[in-house]
Amino acid sequence: MQNPSFAVTDRTDAADVIAFLRAKMAAYDMRLLDWVRLSPMTDAQHAPEPGGDIPPVTISTCWTPREDNPTANPPQPEHMYRIKVNVWQGSDYPLEEAHWGRIPPRPIRRRNIPDRYTTRGLCKWRYPDRLAATVHALARPLFLYLANTRQVALNPSESNASAWGHRWAAEWLRRHDQEHDAEAMVAQLMQWTLIQSKGL
Repeated sequence: MQNPSFAVTDRTDAADVIAFLRAKMAAYDMRLLDWVRLSPMTDAQHAPEPGGDIPPVTISTCWTPREDNPTANPPQPEHMYRIKVNVWQGSDYPLEEAHWGRIPPRPIRRRNIPDRYTTRGLCKWRYPDRLAATVHALARPLFLYLANTRQVALNPSESNASAWGHRWAAEWLRRHDQEHDAEAMVAQLMQWTLIQSKGL
């Protein structure tokens, strides 16, 4: 069975990244993906959340299929999976941002509760440049597409999507002779894996 590629609208000059991701996705069935849109992040989107101090560098969204709803006014068109990604285009890289993952366990003093436990929280990711951030940002919703369509045997969680993005970003960096930055990505992924397995 032939697996057609997916349509991409790119407004960020990331043709090499898109070619890399098309090659990575060639083994999967992309027929349920309507389109992918890659756009610059606005200043407002790049502003830190209230009470936070780390501005987002990327925004990734994977919309699941919506069925035709003839009772809506106007009628809602049927669509398949759709992906929209925004990436900061500034010159201030390297940059950090926070994504959902597993945070290290912390000791607690309560009866009938283990002394150490892991919990879901925000992990810090570091992007050495805009293109590495773009790989990470696009890999996350592409993973959610694959997980939701049961093409990978993993839960379609934001935490798993971030780990998937790390793997592909590290591979991208190695292919572009950025070995030091790739090792830093792998170290972050290793910490995430140990936390997931309660090794930390």
